Amino acid sequence: MISDRDPQPRLVGRSSSHFTRLARLFAAELGVACAFVPVHDLASRDPADYAGNPALKLPVLVLREGPVFGAENICHALVPLATTDLRIVWTDQLPDLRARNAQELIWHGMGAQVQLVFGMQVAQLPAGNVYFAKAAEGFRNALAWLDANLEAVLQGLPPRDLSLLEASLFCLLDHLEFRDTLPVAPYRHLAAFAQAYRQRPAVQATVYAFDVATAP
Repeated sequence: MISDRDPQPRLVGRSSSHFTRLARLFAAELGVACAFVPVHDLASRDPADYAGNPALKLPVLVLREGPVFGAENICHALVPLATTDLRIVWTDQLPDLRARNAQELIWHGMGAQVQLVFGMQVAQLPAGNVYFAKAAEGFRNALAWLDANLEAVLQGLPPRDLSLLEASLFCLLDHLEFRDTLPVAPYRHLAAFAQAYRQRPAVQATVYAFDVATAP
């Protein structure tokens, strides 16, 4: 927890993680200053390395009241700390089935990206395994659906300054390029969306990077 002498929230995560990026993007949009604590060893199985998250997952926002687990949960927890009043569209405010399906496929894509990166790049497991082959195929199918439906989904969203759907979609698409997993260019609408969303100051302040451990 945070002591009274150190009241600033701490965000525990990785600068190379799209889930962490989503939390950092919301913090930047809301004007919430958070100290960033990178986790360098994803192979660790000690919950203490994940700010007490028993699921051994990131990100975690550490507040005086205790830890907040998970990107969407953190985004909600940041709102009471905001220095600016924004109109935010959350998942439960999405106007129709297509928009809710889009958000579900975005979460699926983010999970599949973790599965592919951790399994093949971190754990060095064979890419030809059916576990990864199916994940990659489902990922491509999800991107194709999002590309075909994106314009209608965005047009149906209510007036907003920020939406979880758009922010999470951008984090996913930008991560594909950062990690060189699947090309975004073939998905014309998704590529155009990412290019436009990239102009936001909060996006430019939270670019992906690999955290480098400093010598003790």
